Amino acid sequence: MADKKAPVLTDAIKSYDGIFKGMYDDNLRQKFLNIRRLLAEGQLKNAQTLLEESLSQSGEHPSDRSTLKLLKCELDRYVTFHITNNGEIVKDVNWTEVNTRKLERLTEKHWALPQSVFFLTFNIGPSKYRLIGRKILSDLWIQNRIPEIHCSFVSAGMILGVFSDQRITETFVNVFYHPLTNGEKLSVMKDITNHKIENVELVFPFSLLRESTRKELCSPSEGWVVDDAFDVMLGCGEERIRTYTIKFLKTLSTQKLVLFDPACSTGVFLSTLKKAFPESFTIGQDLSKQMVGFSKTRVDEVHCGNAMEPKITPASADVVFIRFLNSEVVTSAEAEQLIGALLPTVKKGGYMVIFGHTPVLLSSANFSLIGNFVVKHCIGIADDKSGIFQYYSLQRQ
Repeated sequence: MADKKAPVLTDAIKSYDGIFKGMYDDNLRQKFLNIRRLLAEGQLKNAQTLLEESLSQSGEHPSDRSTLKLLKCELDRYVTFHITNNGEIVKDVNWTEVNTRKLERLTEKHWALPQSVFFLTFNIGPSKYRLIGRKILSDLWIQNRIPEIHCSFVSAGMILGVFSDQRITETFVNVFYHPLTNGEKLSVMKDITNHKIENVELVFPFSLLRESTRKELCSPSEGWVVDDAFDVMLGCGEERIRTYTIKFLKTLSTQKLVLFDPACSTGVFLSTLKKAFPESFTIGQDLSKQMVGFSKTRVDEVHCGNAMEPKITPASADVVFIRFLNSEVVTSAEAEQLIGALLPTVKKGGYMVIFGHTPVLLSSANFSLIGNFVVKHCIGIADDKSGIFQYYSLQRQ
């Protein structure tokens, strides 16, 4: 349910360069809060009207104006592409006919939202398929529960069509595709969530760059600043993932698990697992002293430090959760270095599980090159089967 109270932006977020969106100007900030309140209450047209008004008053604030223009585009995209799961489903997609349809193009600036473009790959029998998609406004953002406009969740309406080609310029990512109908999109998602399609993976191939430097955007070196509001929002963004993780852990041979999270944030994730598996022992680590402070009351053992130097005994963890090899957190190069540093912490037969709020910067192709580890899964499925998210599980041999 949406929170009917007036929305409050966390003061912990000081930059709005990525998927976290807010206003620097106080007047525009209040209008932005009101827009979010209207959306949470289902007043879409009133929210659109206020957004247009805010845009007309943003001339003296170029950064805020740019954000408002992007939000208008995202809201328009949501209205165009959002589909409900009770729509009419095509029984069998005629892939041959789909590939005869006129090509369409998706274009994203490198410093806008290229990290929200994804490939959805899968096998049907001996045939391999690659679809292209693009995230739309998160249902959790619409409900005013999280500050990031896109979350980890991918629903049928985000699928665009069958991939044909891509072209990268200095300014743009361009992807060409044969479009699918809404009924076909729902059919694909239904088959995935009912396990009728094999080898499913979500890959986000395009990194978000800073316009000024053309380098990947990432978190500050000292880690994030957290306040109570941000603590709650981080927890909301992982609800589906936590539910799926509990299901995953129940499939393991023992419930007396050592669970290690080398970037444990505020500790809510490990705390939830501890409640579900009281015999487990949870160990957290985080670069931010403030995060560690939040975690101390939620985690059995917590350390402050860089994940490049894990504080636990090698080969001692049954499951290592990696929630930070993600867009806007680290760079792609750092992601490969970090996973290399954490591999030794997993015991034989144990698992490394990789996911996050924002897209994972690596894929099964990267993970398949790791010695002594086998990729077991690439996606997680929402409890209500309304969509999927990245969820890699690698088992140590």
